[in-house]
Formats: sequence, structure tokens, C-alpha cells
Amino acid sequence: MASHGRDANAIIIGAGPSGISMAHSLKKKLGFNNFEVFEKLDGPGGTWRTNTYPGCGCDVPSHLYSFSFDLNPDWSRELCDQAEILQYMEKTVDKFGLRAHMNFNVACTGATWVGKKGRWEVKFIDIKTGTGFTREASVFVSAVGGISEPRNVKFPGMEDFKGAMFHTARWDHTYDYTGKRMAVIGNGCSAAQVVPNVVNKVAYVKQYARSAQWYHERPNHRFTAFEKACFRYIPFWQRLHRLRLFQANDNLVSTYLSGPKAEKKRLAAEASAKDYIYKTTPKKYHEMIVPTFPLGCKRRIFDPDYLDSLHSSNMDLVAEGIQKIDATGITSTSGVRDEFDIIVLATGFQVQNFLTPMKIVGKTGQTLEDQWASGKGAQAYLGTYVHNFPNFVILFGPNTFPAHNSALFCCEVQVEYVTKTLFKTLMSDRAAIIEVKEEAEDYHTNSIQQELKGSVFSAGCSNWYINSAGHNSASWPGYASDFWRKTFFPRFADYDLRDGDKHWFMKTMARDVTAAVFSKYMVFTVTLFVLGFLAKTKV
Repeated sequence: MASHGRDANAIIIGAGPSGISMAHSLKKKLGFNNFEVFEKLDGPGGTWRTNTYPGCGCDVPSHLYSFSFDLNPDWSRELCDQAEILQYMEKTVDKFGLRAHMNFNVACTGATWVGKKGRWEVKFIDIKTGTGFTREASVFVSAVGGISEPRNVKFPGMEDFKGAMFHTARWDHTYDYTGKRMAVIGNGCSAAQVVPNVVNKVAYVKQYARSAQWYHERPNHRFTAFEKACFRYIPFWQRLHRLRLFQANDNLVSTYLSGPKAEKKRLAAEASAKDYIYKTTPKKYHEMIVPTFPLGCKRRIFDPDYLDSLHSSNMDLVAEGIQKIDATGITSTSGVRDEFDIIVLATGFQVQNFLTPMKIVGKTGQTLEDQWASGKGAQAYLGTYVHNFPNFVILFGPNTFPAHNSALFCCEVQVEYVTKTLFKTLMSDRAAIIEVKEEAEDYHTNSIQQELKGSVFSAGCSNWYINSAGHNSASWPGYASDFWRKTFFPRFADYDLRDGDKHWFMKTMARDVTAAVFSKYMVFTVTLFVLGFLAKTKV
């Protein structure tokens, strides 16, 4: 037998929200402690440790964007900023004793499935020393997330620029941009947060935004001491608040689907957004600020005072791309040249490259990147398992991105699914090697793509959902609650289970019965001991 449940171990790559959730589930729910988490950063938090640009925050309500196993009654605002979210992540790690399993400043370069051993050989580099080393594991889990590696952009001449230039996710806090001339390239969520937070400090800022966005009002309520006390002390109050938030956010999906009912709701939402945009934005931008594509084709932006910042006298917005960059400035596609001291790249992430920059080699000797490239792009069964890659898990993988709901909810749903299908199977000795069947993976992928047809995600706008082959490898096509329902009862017929013990069920039943009997026996024994002690004390 290639592996046994009693000596199985796991390696998890990434200590962001997905990695934290996976570690908690293994340690606290399964009692499985033979795992290690490797993180290239100097601490946990993932994207909330990487993204520290001015104004960085979350556009999903904090009471929803949190772990179900560690609700926080002390959130300061409805939509919290990066520092508070990172602090919460850090506290969660320490609260549940997960830091002891974590190794920081270690980058994973790749992994190879060794069939003879029935194990993964995982390669690492210690970032501080440059030393490479290898570890083996029964289970290999990728929790690197989709918002970790900045998207590579190559504008002509950018290497000649003599000023400061960096991506929002690699913000250089040693650089003082006060009184400087700044260019911001891009107009997604990051740009919308950066601009209003720098416009009053720089001498001048010009934003290059090739396409428009849908903006919505973003009220950000500050919680009172009374509200925090209610969350902390009234039973189920915070759970009920969280449920209401989840339902409200999940209901937004109804505007993204196909059909006349969805279209009617979408047109109403667009009308409301237009009213807000025109009311808030300077008239000189009205012709360029509202999109021609349907609401939801790109991720909606809940306005962090960005539209108000466009009124600033030292701010310019142009609906143009970049023709070239030289030593001291930028020339736009219309031929207008401006000089800058600093260029900020708000150009997004390599969302479609789920395992960047790791090289994962499966049982056939082919890399996962090549296997995906031979088709239309990244795909995985329920966003989690890939054929030819046994005992391998992708968290927050292909087609798991919720349409404006909590990513943490989806991560926890996936983690729960992984514990049911993989770890409990290993621990029960039902199988030592678990691999999804190719036909099951293809059927699931094709079903997802069919559901996406006719939705706003396939409306033809340029977005990070769609890869170069026109394949949407990012979006979950429906409600986040549907993802939970589809993963609740695993279909083991969709998997190949190998090298198991044919008596696994009887052994599991025997262990469970023994544990139950022992537990009752211990309660009975302790009760007798306490009664005896009290009797002696009374005498």
C-alpha cells in the first residue's frame, strides 16, 4: 500500500485566508496535526499582507468577509481597511495555534507526483538564505489564491523610465510621493482606492483608464460601542446579521444571469448606478465615465470616494491607453505626452494563472500548466481537483470566484469539501490515493461553461474572468449558496480511490464505537471520582 491514513501528511502552500481555513479545519475539526504551511511572505494574511497601497480595503462587509469559526464582534466599520483585516487574520492564526505549523519566507517552486512512492515531492527556496530544499507529502494543497501575482504588463520603453515605478500590490512605502507628479495606469478596484487617497498629497495625478466601470454608492457605517456589545453578548445576533448580509450579497447575482427577469433587474440597477455616477462625477467626464457593457461584465466598484476625487483641480482622467514610456514621462495613445516622477501600475493580477509561479508535475510527467494549455485553460472539478494529479487540491481554484459575495465563504465551503472527500478518506484508510476522473471533471467544466453562456460574464467586455482563448476560468456562474449545495454531498463515483483497506468501513465503525464508549466511560469515572472526593471532603 502506497500510503496509510495513520502516517499521512500534508503540505499547504500559502498562509492567506484559504490556507488559514484549511489549517484550522485539519487541526481543530479533524484532529489532524501532521501538516505544514509554507508561505513566501513574512507572515500570514495573503493578499492582505501583500496589498498595502493607500486606501486598500475590502468591498464586502467585514462581518461577512470573516471566518465562520472566528466571528469578530469588534469590526470598526461595515467595510474595513487592509490593516484591520490583516490584524484579524493574525489573531485568528494565534487563537487556534496555527502559527506553529507555518513556515514563513519560504517560496514553493514546484512539486512532482512520484507514483512509486504515492507521494508528492515539493521543492522550496528559503528566501532569506537562497537555500533550496525538498519535502515529501501524501497530500499537496495549493492555497496561493488568485490575487497574489501582479499581472505582467509591458509598455514600450518602460524600462527607460528614471522615476519610481511599482505595482499597487508591491507598493514602495520608502518612496515619498508628496508633491510629486503621479501617473496611475488602470481603473479597477485598486486604482479607485488609490486615487482618492493620494490626490491631496501629490502635485498632480493623471489616470489612464482605457474603459469605463460601473460605480455604486458605498456607505461605510461605523459601528457604535452598543452595536459591538450586541454582537458580542446577544446570542446569535451576529450570526443573524451575517446571514442577512450573505443573502443580500448573494441576491446581487440575480442581476447577472440570463433571461428577461434578470435583464429587468439589471437595467434597474444600471439606472440607479448611472444616476449616482452622473450626480457625483464632473460633467466633463460624463461621456466617458459610464460603460456600454452590461452591469457585472466587470466587477462592480462600490465607490470609495473616487468619483468625488475627480473634482480635484490637480486630477485628470483620460480614457486612453499607453503608447510608450520614456525616461521622464508617458505618451498616451492619442499622442499626448506628460512628465511624471512616479508611475503606479494598477493593472490587476494573474488571476487565470492559478498556481503561478509553481511548476506542478502530475502522474503522466506533464505539468499542470501544459495540461491546461492543451485545452481552453484552467479547469478543475468543483474548482478543486484535477485529473492526472492525485492527492492534489486547489483552493479558490478555477470557476470558484463568487459574484460579489465573500471569498472567505467560498474558501470555507471548499475546505469542508476537501476534508470530506480527501482527508477523511485517507484517515479512514478507505484509500491512499484519490484522483478525480477525467470524464467527471470535463462534465463539470462543460456544465459551468453552459451556465455562463448568456450571463453578463460572457457579455464581451475585457475582464479578468476571460482568458486569451475566450474561456471563463474564474467565475462561479450562480449563487454562492449553490456552490455550498453542490459540494455538500460528495459524489465518490466521480473519483478513483486506490490502495485502500477493504475493511475500512468496519474499522471506522469500530473506532467510532470505541471512542463513544470510552468517552461515556470516562464521564462515568470522572463523575464517580468527583462524588467520592466531595464525600470525603464533607466527612
